[in-house]
Amino acid sequence: MSIMPSDMPLHATGITNDVLDAVATVFPLFEDVQGLARLGVRVAFEVAPSTIIVTITVTPAAVSVLPALLAEIDDARPGSLPNGQMVVTGSMCEGVVLLKVVIPQGWVTPEELAVLTGTVSADPSRLL
Repeated sequence: MSIMPSDMPLHATGITNDVLDAVATVFPLFEDVQGLARLGVRVAFEVAPSTIIVTITVTPAAVSVLPALLAEIDDARPGSLPNGQMVVTGSMCEGVVLLKVVIPQGWVTPEELAVLTGTVSADPSRLL
């Protein structure tokens, strides 16, 4: 077993090849994301060491996708951003990908969002 020194210089060619490989791998995803954009859903990916964070922003024109989207999120937790906008956090892909779904301003109340995410039990017919 060999241990690499932590201050080993970076190899520019190797990094360039990694970037090209990443772009080639991600490019097919572009078409899917464009399809979501046409529906009024914005998707932003943040990749860090051992972490993938996806922020999904749903516009008022696309609120019909929210129930199906929220049903697919594991450990969904409704909350709010500092500006008061409602958000649902959770995970997907066996907990590897962290999700943040931003809900259109004023679309649902905190109680309705709790019902949509399954964090409380209620009759949704009287709420939505």
